[in-house]
Amino acid sequence: MFGILFGTLCLVGLIYVVRRGRHHRYHHFGYGRHRGFGPRGALNVVLDRLDTAPGQEKVILGAVEDFVERARTTGREIRGTRKELADALRGEQLDEARLEQVFGRHDAAITDLRTAGVDAVRRVHGALDERQRKVLSDLVDSGMPFGFWARHHAC
Repeated sequence: MFGILFGTLCLVGLIYVVRRGRHHRYHHFGYGRHRGFGPRGALNVVLDRLDTAPGQEKVILGAVEDFVERARTTGREIRGTRKELADALRGEQLDEARLEQVFGRHDAAITDLRTAGVDAVRRVHGALDERQRKVLSDLVDSGMPFGFWARHHAC
């Protein structure tokens, strides 16, 4: 009897966890943020450390999302040149003109990504106050976010 009850409770708990999904919000220090690991979890650690207001979070998240989308697009463009690079290498003679085209496209993509990065940093910098900029610069200097976080939140 106890086994059936325990099994049922475990099944109900599993269904709850699955339905809630990985995008479940929780309240941490009064904020509703995603729990998690990886880039989003790291960003949440940074936002908690900066003690950002909701308006600031919106600007920062927008800047990060725009940059990540541009980085994905750039990555797709660069990965798309693999076939061209392979074709340049395939012949008896190296097709240097084609190689120059491939690397020219890479240079343009990297320049575009650099511009997007500068824009994102500018937007984040503009959204923060002086204290938050100092905290963020300390995070960046320490190899953010977990090295800094672990040193300042030791148990």
